[in-house]
This record gives sequence, structure tokens and C-alpha cells, in this order.
Amino acid sequence: MQTPVRRAAVTFVAAGCVYYLIPLRLVRAAEDWVQVAAAAVALAVLVVSFSRQLGRYLRADERTDVRVETLLNLLIVAVLAFSMGYLLLADHDGQFVGLDTRTDALYFTLSTLATVGFGDIHAVGQAARIAVSGQILFNLVYVGAAVTVLGSAMQRRLRPERVTQPAERSP
Repeated sequence: MQTPVRRAAVTFVAAGCVYYLIPLRLVRAAEDWVQVAAAAVALAVLVVSFSRQLGRYLRADERTDVRVETLLNLLIVAVLAFSMGYLLLADHDGQFVGLDTRTDALYFTLSTLATVGFGDIHAVGQAARIAVSGQILFNLVYVGAAVTVLGSAMQRRLRPERVTQPAERSP
């Protein structure tokens, strides 16, 4: 039986492989076909992992571990999807300043998610600003969902019916 940590690790590795291996500019060279094949395998693992996770989430009722794992998987996929989107937008002149590589895009996505915003990479074009605004809205919804899941888990743990009374001693 797989643990939630192992499943999240599989999602992380598969999503990371898709992110770093998927070729953005298809050129007819042998190296690109290797990248396409590796990205396809990683994408298949990611899809299977995510569909299994969705099935577990729907069967979980009030199981907090499944909900938290689903939120982690969603975060992994969303961060890498926003990063890829930013990288594609950066190919167009005048959209981003300082965003040149996949790691730059990942760094920018994470700093936006964490609301740190160092300013070394920033959106200047309208399309880039719309995309960043979309991520900011996602962040707000995601944080709200995470607070709801964690808050309901805490409430379940603190319910009076879960508190056990000490056994009465007979005389």
C-alpha cells in the first residue's frame, strides 16, 4: 500500500519531468524525440496518479489525509502549469523582464505564490500581467480551500463526541 507521501512524491517527480523535459520548440533532431518520449511517459504517470487520487478523494468522505494530499497534488500541478505558461509568454518580447529559463519561471511562480515578489523578475506586458493576475486569484482560492480543509480537520478532532470519558471504577 502506498502512503500519501509516496503518492505525492510520484506526482512531484512526474510533473517535474514533464516540466523540464517537454520540448517547447520541436526541432527534427534525435534529442528532441527522446525528450518527447520521456515527457509522454512522465505525463502518463501524472495522469494515472491524479486520476487515482481523484477517485480516492471521492471515496474519502471526511478523511483529511486524502484531502490534504489532493491539495498538495493540485499545488504541484498548478505551480508547474503556471511556470510553463510564464515561460511560453516570456518568448514574446516585452512580456517579462528577467525570465529566461524554466528555473526562472519556476522561481517566479513560487515567489508569486508565496507573495514574496523580489522584483528581479516581473511582468511588464499586458498578457503577462493577466496571467499573473490569474495566478494571484488561484492563490487566494487555494489558500481558502487549504484553510477550510485544515480547519474542518481540527474541528473534527475537537468534537465533544471524540473525547473519551475515563472509565468509572466499581466499588
